[in-house]
Amino acid sequence: MNSLLARLRAAWNQVFFWQVPPADGSGEFTPHPHADHTLVLALTSKKRVPRWKQLRFINRVLAPQERRLLWGALAVALVALLIGGGDLLRSGTVRVPAAGGTFTEAVVGTPKLVNPLFAQNNDVDRDLVALIFSGLFRLDGTLQAVPDLAEAYQWLDDGKTLEVRLRSDARFHDGEPLTADDVVFTYDAIKTPAWRSPLLSTFNDVHVIRVDDRTIQFQIPHANPLFPNELTVGILPAHLWNDVTPSNAHLADANLKPVGSGPYRAVSYTRDGRGNILHFHLQRFAGYYGLQPFIDEIRFRFYADKTSALLAVTNGQADAVGFVSWSEASRLRGEQFRAVSLDLPQETIAFFNTKDTLLKDEKLRLALALAVDQAELASLVSDRAKPVNSPYPFLNDTSSTIPNLDQARTLLDELGWKLPEGENVRRLMTGSATSSAATTTLSITIDVPNQPDLVALAELLKRRWSLVGAQVEVRADDDAALLRDALATRAYQVLVWNILIPPNQDLTRLWGSAFAGTSRGLNLSNLMDRDVDTSLERVRNATTTERILEAQLAASQAIKKRIPALFLLRPAEAYIVSSRVKGVSDMRISRPSDRFADIAHWFVRERRVWK
Repeated sequence: MNSLLARLRAAWNQVFFWQVPPADGSGEFTPHPHADHTLVLALTSKKRVPRWKQLRFINRVLAPQERRLLWGALAVALVALLIGGGDLLRSGTVRVPAAGGTFTEAVVGTPKLVNPLFAQNNDVDRDLVALIFSGLFRLDGTLQAVPDLAEAYQWLDDGKTLEVRLRSDARFHDGEPLTADDVVFTYDAIKTPAWRSPLLSTFNDVHVIRVDDRTIQFQIPHANPLFPNELTVGILPAHLWNDVTPSNAHLADANLKPVGSGPYRAVSYTRDGRGNILHFHLQRFAGYYGLQPFIDEIRFRFYADKTSALLAVTNGQADAVGFVSWSEASRLRGEQFRAVSLDLPQETIAFFNTKDTLLKDEKLRLALALAVDQAELASLVSDRAKPVNSPYPFLNDTSSTIPNLDQARTLLDELGWKLPEGENVRRLMTGSATSSAATTTLSITIDVPNQPDLVALAELLKRRWSLVGAQVEVRADDDAALLRDALATRAYQVLVWNILIPPNQDLTRLWGSAFAGTSRGLNLSNLMDRDVDTSLERVRNATTTERILEAQLAASQAIKKRIPALFLLRPAEAYIVSSRVKGVSDMRISRPSDRFADIAHWFVRERRVWK
């Protein structure tokens, strides 16, 4: 070891001090005694060769074994430096979201009218509208209205006038400022019948007044603290729509080349040879007034069915697909994907047709309700589904019917529905005689959309009702066809359906007498009850949050008293997201398109910063 060190020192001197001044002080330089005489070129110069250049001679000085030791030591030192630097980087820095990247979503359906005034009829349109347009308010994670384009607001005139002050920094995607004129134009267009907006009935009695460039007033018939929930409608640019004839609004090019004020702007879309839109491309809007999203581009790919959309995600053609049942989601979760819960204000309800010859008997409906165990239903679908006991999804109404099979059987016996000896289906007995066979059998048909979770629920209802002596048939059909026929004919007995409660929590279209037997609403039970109508009116007229909750509880009890339906579950659906997309978490939303409400916090790229 000592000899090696001595040799390395000699090599060092030979490389860096290979010239020494003469002992007699003559001024002539002579080579060092240990200098390599092959380096004679350096002797011709009186100038010292810079040390960093002299390093190139090291291999000529060292023996082969010494060279291996030297370079090995340097390699070990370099690796140690890299490892130490990496550890320092990991311990001293953190990963944070970085701007950039693309997010692709697989969507079932196709866009038709990307316009906030028409999008209510198409979930795909609503998805695009949610990213391209912005409204005066938006709904937060608790489904409460918070300002968006509104900078401030106040109630006037005993709660019958809402005054809204606009932000000064809001711009449309073409650079034009968003003003009160655009807000007034948008709501006037909604109220114009020729526009044929499905929002007409919501704003028909609302007067919109321009106060100045940044101030608007909404005058409503009666005080309603939940009215801001309605003002989430995206604002149209008046300067692009003023020249469009209202009757031709559905045909305008701007419906597929939308210009809004939201975080993303429409860039392009592609069609196939039959005119179907295959892709829609959005890009981050640099002039957005709110929190700038990290993701640069969003691409939508459109598919005919959920199976194709799921396949696109598993094949890497898309990063996400929404509203997947948890049974399907469980097959996809892993390192590549994760399932995010989408909790909507929706309920799975089994509607009794109260106009049906058999089910018009309220006590018979009670017997069927007593036979159903909601907890069993919830466990059948998924551990994410929650039992409900009210027509309001998030209202806890303790006045629920407690399941009891024995009590259900006793009640059926009292109503004359007897179980003949040796049979398992009840018949209606009148005195000692039996009615005609066509009307005496306790036979029930359940109609249900052809969706695995809903069909499973219908099958469980069938089993529970069979236990009390009913003969039950389950018929599954396409969603759209089933609803169309149900509203047109009202010929079903029991209809299992998922109902999405509107953001304003107004259930009039679901339970109001005016919407029974008509396609104008979803009163699928055909319930007509004066007490229910009165209670729903009180909910609409309540002026404080406390009174709204009190009125909702009273309305819930009034509806349940008539047993028009079984309130079964509040389903939670899954949002399948690629592991490369970060920042997406479980969410409570008011409608499907609200899954993008927190898009500003999603990201696909990261960078390191010092702690």
